[in-house]
Amino acid sequence: MTNGLVFAGTRGLATRCVLFVIDTCGKDHISGILGASRYEKTWWRHETGEELWEVADRFGIPFFESMDDVPRLGTFLVSVMWNKIFPAHILARFDGGGINLHPAPLPEYRGSFGRTHAILNGDKSFGVTVHYLSERADRGDIIGELQFPVLPSETALSLDTRAQLYGYALFCEVWLRLLDGSVTRRSQDAVIAEDKRKPRFYPIRMMTELLESADVPRSAEQLEHLYRALYLPPRIEPPKWLVERVLTNELRTLVRGV
Repeated sequence: MTNGLVFAGTRGLATRCVLFVIDTCGKDHISGILGASRYEKTWWRHETGEELWEVADRFGIPFFESMDDVPRLGTFLVSVMWNKIFPAHILARFDGGGINLHPAPLPEYRGSFGRTHAILNGDKSFGVTVHYLSERADRGDIIGELQFPVLPSETALSLDTRAQLYGYALFCEVWLRLLDGSVTRRSQDAVIAEDKRKPRFYPIRMMTELLESADVPRSAEQLEHLYRALYLPPRIEPPKWLVERVLTNELRTLVRGV
């Protein structure tokens, strides 16, 4: 598995994970790192003191900015918070397959922005998942998952932050189990059938629709709920009308209290 490993990812979590891989396997086993352009001012730069390209430069590992630029130099692919789907012709380059850290429970939260949808759905718990990569997005066999509670005042930002912390812990455990051969796998079909878990897919357009939604009559509780679900700066900000409605309701509550 570690004879020609390619690591792909974004955000501070990816940096922490690739450094753990280097700590456990050594830099010589990593054939390449795939990440955001070294010339891009990433929106997640506040999350980490070191971008993936800086890790690559520090350890002398080839760095690539596009999947199509990655040569056939790896046998195993590791993906952490990578923001694109790996097409079949890319996955075919890795004889040993690959794994992905998904920042949400599977199969319940396939797709994008699971943190937002979990809050909107009123879930009491959330989670992170490591699964094998497959040609169908977020459908590969599960090899590790970790659940944690959703707090009553949770925002998408706080849930995202905690998902990354739990995600790092899960990644480290799964990676060590992959190295010593003790990892086990379950197909998502088996999880659905045996655990009675409902598969759902959330496309990116659902977030777009939420951000572009109109100001229609809603209770103060519904407004506050929607605001928390859409509060994910600096990547996403609740629409202006929602911010104004929430602030107005808070001001009215304050005045009544006085």
